[in-house]
Amino acid sequence: MYGGAVDFSGREVFVVGSAGALGSGLIAALTKAGANVLGIDRVADATAADGLRLRSVDVLSDAEVGGLFDAEPVPWAVLNVVGGFAARRPLTQLDLDELESQLLLNLVTAALVTKHALRRMSEVGEGRLVHTASRVAFEPNGSGFAYSVSKLAVVHLVRMAATEVQGTGITVNCVVPSIVDTPANRASMPNSDHTRWPAIAQVAAAYLFLASPAAQLISGAALPVYGRA
Repeated sequence: MYGGAVDFSGREVFVVGSAGALGSGLIAALTKAGANVLGIDRVADATAADGLRLRSVDVLSDAEVGGLFDAEPVPWAVLNVVGGFAARRPLTQLDLDELESQLLLNLVTAALVTKHALRRMSEVGEGRLVHTASRVAFEPNGSGFAYSVSKLAVVHLVRMAATEVQGTGITVNCVVPSIVDTPANRASMPNSDHTRWPAIAQVAAAYLFLASPAAQLISGAALPVYGRA
């Protein structure tokens, strides 16, 4: 099933962090699969394709995130790709502002999405929540502490949330990509072998699998998508 065709016809799917390269890739894949997609980001793109609904929300505001979920139909799936990145620095040069920023961007946003997604999904007893971690959560060599620990915290959040909804039709998982082949990553690492990085469409397929009805027995998982890197 993974990597194959998935049918989301008639299903409400939220993509949180829709304006980025991965968010746009998810929207394209979900739209092709027949989903009714709501794109959520801090700033909604006025040039969105026909049929795509967009909402501007501050994902660091509990009130705004809660209001969004209350104003929309109960989603079948919520795919969250919001996050931030910080480069490596020695622990002797730890920047507390940077650490706080990474925890806010990666963990707090995921926690708020989890809170309100599970609150609404519990009304119907089914749904899929898929967050975004990172390979550096498990293999910290070459990455900075602030970024890697914030992504590891997302994995822990996923496991705790999965435990809370155990026995229902709701699942909580996360995709764990390595460096995704995006224009921004190519620009920042021009000398890397980009052919070894997973493409956006390949990473999107992992999210769609975990968000599908077929993944009903998978919860609390961290699915690696590393390509050949």
